[in-house]
Amino acid sequence: MIPFAEEAAPQADDLLIFIDDTGHETFAGTQGYYGLGGCIVRAIDYQAHVKGKWEIVRRQVNGRNDLPLHASTITKKGKAEHFEALADFFLEPAFLRLAVMATKAVRLPDGMHPCVAVLGALRREISTITAIVPHNSAWLFVESSQRADPIVMSCFDQLTSLDGAHAPLKKHFMSKSANEHGLEIADFIVSAAGSQVRRRLRQQEGSAPDFHDVFGRLPVEGCRYQEITRAEVSEEGLVRMFGEHFTRL
Repeated sequence: MIPFAEEAAPQADDLLIFIDDTGHETFAGTQGYYGLGGCIVRAIDYQAHVKGKWEIVRRQVNGRNDLPLHASTITKKGKAEHFEALADFFLEPAFLRLAVMATKAVRLPDGMHPCVAVLGALRREISTITAIVPHNSAWLFVESSQRADPIVMSCFDQLTSLDGAHAPLKKHFMSKSANEHGLEIADFIVSAAGSQVRRRLRQQEGSAPDFHDVFGRLPVEGCRYQEITRAEVSEEGLVRMFGEHFTRL
């Protein structure tokens, strides 16, 4: 972990990208899906606005604004007023939200790890956003996972700069124990994406309630969701991902 106060010191016009995962990166056991997702926010908006609003949610749920929130806990034990507080927070337009998912039905070239395809598609989504949002640098913070870190780290080498923006991308792992607001928000975003995939795998129509709250109420330009269905490698060695992008469900 690299604390903001030390090596990681974003400037006001930098972009902060917080990413968490869901499911299992090899579709092991009953987790037949894997995804990465989170939020993108300007540093000035994060410090001055978004963190404060998230602390309101913490206080409404935990009774204190310094205790962390976890999507799994709310899903299992949350009260109606807790879900209402979260729904109200995710109407906030100051941050963009994105997620890329894949299931074990995804068709990948021989030898390609599912994380490679998911992270590559996530990079493309980030590039699309950062190409149109003015900024100086972009900071990518990925929640650390002892199991998934090695493969994610190996994919990091592919993330040198962002297409279109040509801005440096500064990459860091961050521990859950840091209780960083942005990682908690990312946890709820990718959890909502996981809910939607599980709903589809059960062959249910429409949106999962948390997916609707996170992705379904703001303009689609700031709510980017994709499920990868296949990846191909061209004769030139370029990887292309194909899938379904977010539509109103």
